[in-house]
Amino acid sequence: MLLLFMSCRRDVALERALTLAGDNRQELEYVLQHYKDDSLKLAAARFLIENMSYHFYEEEFYALPSGERYRPRLTDFPTEEAGKAHLDSLARAGCMAERHRYRDIRTLDGAFLVRNIDLAFEAWRKPWAKQVPFSVFCQYILPYRISHEYPSGLRKEMMDKFTPLLDSAGVSTPLEACSLLNARLGTLMKYKKNSLPFYPTIEETYAWGGARCEGLCDLGLFVMRAVGIPVAMDKTLWTRIDWGHNWGAVWQDGRFHCFAPREQLPGEYLPVLNGRGYLRPGKVYRSHFGLCSVPSGEESADDGYAIWLKSPLLEDVSPEYLERPVDVRVATDRIREFAYTSGQVYLCVYNYYRWEPVAMGCRTDTVCLFRQVGGDNIFIVADSPSVGQLRFLTAPFHVDAHGHIRKFIPRMDRTRAFMFPKRKRLLKRPHTLHYWDVESASFSPLEYNSTADSTQSYTDIPENALLWFTVPDRIVNQRVFYLENDSVITMNLIR
Repeated sequence: MLLLFMSCRRDVALERALTLAGDNRQELEYVLQHYKDDSLKLAAARFLIENMSYHFYEEEFYALPSGERYRPRLTDFPTEEAGKAHLDSLARAGCMAERHRYRDIRTLDGAFLVRNIDLAFEAWRKPWAKQVPFSVFCQYILPYRISHEYPSGLRKEMMDKFTPLLDSAGVSTPLEACSLLNARLGTLMKYKKNSLPFYPTIEETYAWGGARCEGLCDLGLFVMRAVGIPVAMDKTLWTRIDWGHNWGAVWQDGRFHCFAPREQLPGEYLPVLNGRGYLRPGKVYRSHFGLCSVPSGEESADDGYAIWLKSPLLEDVSPEYLERPVDVRVATDRIREFAYTSGQVYLCVYNYYRWEPVAMGCRTDTVCLFRQVGGDNIFIVADSPSVGQLRFLTAPFHVDAHGHIRKFIPRMDRTRAFMFPKRKRLLKRPHTLHYWDVESASFSPLEYNSTADSTQSYTDIPENALLWFTVPDRIVNQRVFYLENDSVITMNLIR
């Protein structure tokens, strides 16, 4: 009976995917028909098709006045400055950047999928891959994409180029293969900034020999899957510095081992994350090709707020990375004032000029709960009363390594003086000190008492306030902090 039930669920998932394919349905049915006499490849094809509706890519280009589409090639610009100059010339000519999103289920053709499946099975026969279970193969070797990059046709080329390296070395496990190949990738690509406002394709990163962390991760993991190494992409939104980061994790014997594509080998990257205080993550998520949770809104209550954390392809793997994760329990400050409240709440960190959700939790009455979080961080809790908006339910607070909460509710009746150093390379720019006003739920500026060449002094700083000392320029890592005795306490220090 259980097998019959599971079979029915799989049939429902497949038919749902085929229905969503619309005019592309015949391409997917071609794939299923192609493998009708090969039960294992048919199962692999079904896995891809059933999960394709959750994947997408964007076609990005400049629309020329003539109506043509133009995408600059990274290899045409030797420096970032040269690329910026070219983009400026396009803007002056009236060229506009456009993005068109496409769902895999509606656009990928059957020949592309068949070629990908056959190549994946060929790689699966290699000594380092042949002990990988079918379920692991489907998630971490079979997929044709890593994240949301434009679908690549380089799988065969990458397989032919890098498989001989592993064959000649006689590697026999995914870990050995990953370590050897990652060391080779370090000689072929490096971290590079480019001026194009587009997400890089696999082809572009490979031809240019570099990208930012997302592009490097996409290419590095794509190459590893092409040769039969089971790898996943792990990601975080930084809590102690701005922006976020992606890296790799290789599967072996039921466990994942993290590494940084082209940089740290398996076993080397985790000490880097835990050893450098500013890199210590607050949460870590693993991206899968197939579902690992119920999609938001399908079988669970959802407030409609759009956030990457709600992807049903993400798995919370924070315990694999955090030495002593804590459960954050924090009482709301203003919940009874609001006409609408949701049980779905977000743990947010101040990242590049705004509060960004880093974890999802639940609210019961006035208590919000978030599981398995990295301590010694500053957060704020929000819900979303209307689509696209966050509303703050608490004052900002610090969570220590044991889960204890300290809320930053300014004492306007008690103030103190402090002298702040200006940013060294921005001494001539005006600096402003802000404190978080819990009533307006925003940062409010404070008047300085005096300013000098390299310092700025204040005398009316509210006690127990979360502070932010900034310049008008939008620059990275203008971090929030608080004052403790005579020290500035920020979360990006090694602690």
